[in-house]
Amino acid sequence: MNDLTLSYEPAAGEAIIVGPPAGAAGEAGLAPVDGVEFAFDRADGHLVRVIVSAASESEQALLSRLFGAHARSALHDARQPAGTGPLTLAPRPGPCAALSSLARLDAARATSPVWASPWWQVEAAVLAETAGLHDRALAEARRAVRILGQDQLAVPATAARTARAAADIAARADPETARLLCEGIVVVDRPRPAGIRGLDVAAEVEDLANDCARTPSLHWVLDPALAPARLFQPGLSPHSDLLVSHDVAAGRVLVQVTIAAGADRAEASRWHARLVDPAVRRVLAKARLAAAGPVLQAELNPPFPLTELPETWVEVVEEGNRPVRSAKAHRIARALRWADAALRAERAPAGLAPQATNEDWSALAAAAWQRCGRDWVAAGYPARAAIAQSARGPLSSPEYLAEILGE
Repeated sequence: MNDLTLSYEPAAGEAIIVGPPAGAAGEAGLAPVDGVEFAFDRADGHLVRVIVSAASESEQALLSRLFGAHARSALHDARQPAGTGPLTLAPRPGPCAALSSLARLDAARATSPVWASPWWQVEAAVLAETAGLHDRALAEARRAVRILGQDQLAVPATAARTARAAADIAARADPETARLLCEGIVVVDRPRPAGIRGLDVAAEVEDLANDCARTPSLHWVLDPALAPARLFQPGLSPHSDLLVSHDVAAGRVLVQVTIAAGADRAEASRWHARLVDPAVRRVLAKARLAAAGPVLQAELNPPFPLTELPETWVEVVEEGNRPVRSAKAHRIARALRWADAALRAERAPAGLAPQATNEDWSALAAAAWQRCGRDWVAAGYPARAAIAQSARGPLSSPEYLAEILGE
């Protein structure tokens, strides 16, 4: 890791530590204590930025673990009057890796079809403990142990080791529940998981190859920053996050989104699908999502043919009158979601689609990176586009037990 530059912004009252910028996959954020915000690259995990807004003891201790004992004096020097130039800090590999892995786990969970799995909390607890975030480690471990300890847990050896590590953390506050979990763990060679309903990697790749026949000006994105996975199950890519069909003859657009397992259907149906023209920040049509079997759907009726506009977008929002974002903002949101899909495909998580071959996953990753690059180009970021379009093979992205186990 190269040295990072430390400077002070008097107007904001913040010390800012800056490293190399994030690439095509964007950033994974982490705010482990009040007053400190981290950003790591989603793909390779490098530290992009640290923002320190105060100088409490917890902040100082965290930064000392990450950068060494001299971090305290460096922060003090950075806050001195003008004349003190930028300083440099080098993060310690161990603590930095643990914080980076935790941030990327949080980001991966936000768009995972199995976001509700307690295995995210198991892994988060172990990573947080390694990073010295003992309060978060304990909170995550206690939640996971309460769920997993309710019955016998038959899992592969890797999952068993991680569950026992989380139980050791939870035992600090709840030794009995932790003991029951450990006693109930049985190591097995598990059969192939059933997979997640509706996820077919080969079909996704085929659909992406054939989607050139759709209305070229019609785009869509299920932005995880707006529509949470706890309500709407993400697909394998932005293409299948929403199922959008355009009946040109009837002049209508049908939008379908899958309800997440265990989601509150009443809460989900309060959301809206809408068609927007980002060039003039105008809502062309909107409708509340209504239940239709395992999905929610809405019919949008724009006032004129979509071919008359260079670019229209379908999106899902909680409030139908939410301000319309620019075309650039839509492109950035979808580029990041394509990158997220590519990273997941590179992991080839068996639990999500066990029928998929490694070739299927590789083809999906390549297609997702290609489309990620297109959106970065359209958004005006050619450097990020070049990174996306040159991505080949798995990066240093960790695997996640929830997606390996499919539960």
